[in-house]
Amino acid sequence: MLDAFFLHHRNTTNVGDLACCPADYFDFGTSQVAGFGAHAPETRRLIMGGGQTWKGCLRSLRARGSKAEHKVIWGVGIARSTVRSPDFTEARAACALIGTRCAGLESFGARYVPCVSAMSEHFDTAPAPSHEVVMFAHARYSDHITRQPGMPEVSNHDIPLKDAIHFIASGETVLTSSYHGTYWALLLGRRVICVPFNNKFRFFPQPPTMAGPEDWMDHVGKANRAEGALEEARALNTAFHGDVMNL
Repeated sequence: MLDAFFLHHRNTTNVGDLACCPADYFDFGTSQVAGFGAHAPETRRLIMGGGQTWKGCLRSLRARGSKAEHKVIWGVGIARSTVRSPDFTEARAACALIGTRCAGLESFGARYVPCVSAMSEHFDTAPAPSHEVVMFAHARYSDHITRQPGMPEVSNHDIPLKDAIHFIASGETVLTSSYHGTYWALLLGRRVICVPFNNKFRFFPQPPTMAGPEDWMDHVGKANRAEGALEEARALNTAFHGDVMNL
């Protein structure tokens, strides 16, 4: 029997989705990782997440959870409407632990556990800022954003994690429509201007500055930054790992 079997969003070129599997950062003993929809063998722990994968977690609990002694959801995006739903009640009954990257849902039984990508060593080698502003664009939701001439820009698709983190670190202010671009910029202590495309950006405990696609330049140099976010995210994930291993 495996110590842990992980289900994770793997069929993607989105660096944020690829970087949020707990197996990449912690020791779980004998383990395997597969994409959602894969056949789950007998395992002590079935660990699902992270990312915006709530529906995949729910389907996996129903189809494959019976082969696991303990089921865990780790760092998954969960909407406020979801925690009031019968689906969430079902998941709470089935899971030993539910961790969500969305702060403020603890009273519903969803523990705040920010994305595990905070554990990456690349944050520890990130460079000092060398540009006033950089843009970390979402490949699908950034075309409508006004560009500033000469502003450095990369996409969240087809980029290694190290390159993404170090690019974000190079900006004193980071403009982004990517969830993980926002998160990583906050972890790095940069000023963050977020042009959101849905509500998932509104659950950070220390929120970025929200702006429209044309007026974001008004916030350069004065946008919000987070204090101690990297240390907090690492501490919360380390504590959650300890609780998972005690199952």
